[in-house]
Amino acid sequence: MQQPDLGKKIAKLRKARGLTQEELVEKCNLNVRTLQRIEAGEVTPRSYTIKLIFTALDHEVYNSPSGAANWLSNSTDMIRDIIRKVYSYILDLFNLKTNAMKKLTILSIFFLTFCALIFSACLSSRKVINDQKALLGTWQIMSNGAPDTTYGGQPGQIRYQTITSNRFMVTDIQYSKKQIYAAFSGSYTLDTQNKTYSVLIEAIGGPGYAQYMDGKIGTFNYRLKDSLLYLKGNGYDEVWKRVK
Repeated sequence: MQQPDLGKKIAKLRKARGLTQEELVEKCNLNVRTLQRIEAGEVTPRSYTIKLIFTALDHEVYNSPSGAANWLSNSTDMIRDIIRKVYSYILDLFNLKTNAMKKLTILSIFFLTFCALIFSACLSSRKVINDQKALLGTWQIMSNGAPDTTYGGQPGQIRYQTITSNRFMVTDIQYSKKQIYAAFSGSYTLDTQNKTYSVLIEAIGGPGYAQYMDGKIGTFNYRLKDSLLYLKGNGYDEVWKRVK
């Protein structure tokens, strides 16, 4: 809505609500002379001022397509004005001919903050890579601090787990019988933030392992310490030692 229609609209709404110009300006924090000039159509107020006035009059100014278009146009102008002011401020900040110490302090704080954020992001990324890399290889299950050679209550049986970049495989080897059992394998995901190792069994090596092939994802809390991998969850509390 353009002047003078805008001023007439405001005056009409104000009178319909029984408000004087003095009473209206108190509600929207303006001065009387400004409101008088707006109602007379002498000036076109900013969108912010229009919103203040119509809010004080309990009227939704942007309830029509044209109102929405005007609001969008005014908002765009306001954003551009803010960008220009920020740009001018940044240029002035690098002009060290005035207030050099103050500006150097501001620039130093900004630079150090930026470096700290970059450093923190690099550390987080490095930790993800390190945890992923540390899991890769072959692990042997332990019992009471020593290799478990009777896994599952079977004398001479040892369980190994091989982890690649995106898959894992658990193998049981029965040395006393000179037999190898390909237990199960599948895919896994690693959540380094929550310290969880989640596995999905996608293949089994024999009917004895069918109980694990249920399509459910098993999630374990993990902890790496030296050459040991601690896994806990789903009723298991295991320690694995890296062998390769």
